[in-house]
Amino acid sequence: MLFLFQDPLGDDQGLAYLYPRAALFREAGEGYADLLALAGEAREGRLHLRVRLARYPNPLGGPLGFSLATVVLWLDTEEGGEEVLVPGLRTPPGEGWNLAFVLTGFGAEGRTPEGERTPVRAWREGEWVVLDTGLPPEAYGYYGGVGLFDPFAPWYLRPTTPEGGPWTLGAPPGSPPLVDLLAEDPRAQVRAYESGLLPPLRPQGFAWRPESLLAFALGGVSLLLAFLLRKR
Repeated sequence: MLFLFQDPLGDDQGLAYLYPRAALFREAGEGYADLLALAGEAREGRLHLRVRLARYPNPLGGPLGFSLATVVLWLDTEEGGEEVLVPGLRTPPGEGWNLAFVLTGFGAEGRTPEGERTPVRAWREGEWVVLDTGLPPEAYGYYGGVGLFDPFAPWYLRPTTPEGGPWTLGAPPGSPPLVDLLAEDPRAQVRAYESGLLPPLRPQGFAWRPESLLAFALGGVSLLLAFLLRKR
């Protein structure tokens, strides 16, 4: 394991966003767009990213075992890059993204700032969804967010409207179409929504050390407890 970023449980409401009112979403319950963790590991010289959501309802029959959430990961792999993540959300100046990955229950794709799209291999491993980035495992910066799946929308993210509706999120004008952001500190997520600026998370080092192993083990325990609490 190269790194593990944990995200708080139960913070998938944006800034008091209203979820769509259609029965499809009401019957799914809570937590299906709640990001719990992003992890990275090296396999055969390539970076694999592992995503953990709180729950995986699948009313639309997605082959990856879920169908209501869209996860977007943006990577800062080199200098420069695009600073707009989605409408209403940007990177800090000079820390733009160079490659993004869009993950839904129906597959994954890589995207460039120029709009090029490439299919990416993704699969389930228990409660984790894994994708093969094809990149060498280096110290990149990571931005992440989760929204509601819409096959016809940009980034496959269901849009927001001030009043909400059966098929749209209710949110203040200019809000990003993401109900959860990758942020280890809950206060950092609130600041990101309020400012429209999301700082990247950056691994501190790749080498396994005894203290790293203990931290990962404790992280696994906390994720298990979060999953069990969410199911109650």
